[in-house]
Amino acid sequence: MSAKLFGLDSGTVRRITKLFALDGSTPRRVKKLFALDGSSVRLVFEDFSTFTVSGTSNLIQSPVNEVIDFGVRSDFDAGGTDVNVNASGSGDTNNVGGITGLTIDVDSSHTYTSASDISSGNRPFANHPGSFSVAGGNSPARALVPQTSLISPATNITAMSQNVFGGTGSNFHTQSAFPNLVNGNTTITFSDGSTASNPSTSYFPTGGNGRFQSNTGQILDFEGRPPHQGNYMVFSFNGSNYPQIRVNTATSQATGRRARVQNGSNRDFNVQSGGLDAGGNFATGNLSAGASTGFITANSTSEAFTLVGVATKNPATFVISNADGSISVSGTFGDGENASQARDRIQSVLNADSTFQGKFNTGVDVDKDVSGVAHKVVTFTSDTAENTSDFSITITQNDGSNTTGYSATTTQGVPESLQTAVTVVRAKEGSEVSSVKNISSEADTDTAGAEVATLGDDITYDSSTNKLKVTDQDATINIANAGSLAISKD
Repeated sequence: MSAKLFGLDSGTVRRITKLFALDGSTPRRVKKLFALDGSSVRLVFEDFSTFTVSGTSNLIQSPVNEVIDFGVRSDFDAGGTDVNVNASGSGDTNNVGGITGLTIDVDSSHTYTSASDISSGNRPFANHPGSFSVAGGNSPARALVPQTSLISPATNITAMSQNVFGGTGSNFHTQSAFPNLVNGNTTITFSDGSTASNPSTSYFPTGGNGRFQSNTGQILDFEGRPPHQGNYMVFSFNGSNYPQIRVNTATSQATGRRARVQNGSNRDFNVQSGGLDAGGNFATGNLSAGASTGFITANSTSEAFTLVGVATKNPATFVISNADGSISVSGTFGDGENASQARDRIQSVLNADSTFQGKFNTGVDVDKDVSGVAHKVVTFTSDTAENTSDFSITITQNDGSNTTGYSATTTQGVPESLQTAVTVVRAKEGSEVSSVKNISSEADTDTAGAEVATLGDDITYDSSTNKLKVTDQDATINIANAGSLAISKD
């Protein structure tokens, strides 16, 4: 228990906090006063302060600037070089020009009107049982075009119909069923070589009779039968040899081919030229990933094609960021860039970022081995002593790139941390004394308290209570660079 001394201030009892006495003619401050209690000497007054110590002193640390590297292997290739395609083939074709997913799709879903074989040359009337004749031995020979042969259009002589003659409908008794038979588009060549093209006709349009007669007297008669009589065309001719027939305008419906370019790759493809050899050309221009050109057609069964174009390829990209996310930059390498060019691009992107540049210099090119592999590296040094949080670089290779990125913190930045200093100001032997104690790095409570107590015999430390005692009620203690160390007056 601390000693307490009281005195009368007029009629008021007050505690005496400071006590002075004459030393000769000099007043001096009394630090301790003792008195007899019977035969025992007891402390009746003491001038002191106590302080509670807690926490840990500051870490003593010299400043270190951070040094970081970014780079790529010396054999780096950014990829992304576009691929020229000049391909030819036939039919459905995958991976045209070596481009995965680029295909030519060919099918037969195209029909067109073409010249019938009866229009390309003389065709004989067929012998029985062909659809142009009746039983052999008849004189004169007769040929029929029954309704069952009405296909559109005929593709050969045995399927001759009113459509071959340019007609419509299904009534062979009217001239509209066979206009090309009577308008000069049909030529009959007889067995003696004579011909006839302009038949004489009678009672049209209610009837359907006509005659081809050559200048040698050869005759081919025809007569249309109406539906109630079987709906057919009958031909009869003199002589024992069948004549031949040619219908100049006869057409047939043929199956051709159609084709398109399908870009199943994950990159754009620019179509420059090409198409079906026997038909149309592909639409030119950029074809985005997943898109197709429109179909082009060929009036032919040939499926041969050509394709000329450029397959777009993407070069590698990169992202650089630090662990706490305060800095993040990204960039795209140029097509086919080598290691030196890639290093320059990394450097330029980092130097263009104001946050990064606020912490680092502009970088220095360095060639170095990393685990025995040559690298092209740019080294940056921080402007101040600080830990900027570890960086990493991620390279997305895309098309044709051959490497991953390199990054390293070669020197970890450390901010300066100053030594904790404790200043004790107190009255001692009649004078104010200020003493400073520099505390050990990261000293705990007891270590720091004990070190402060070494400032003088008027200062003590009790580790059981974490108390500093200074023989002066007006003593003060201040801490610089405290860390978590605290010394508070009780």
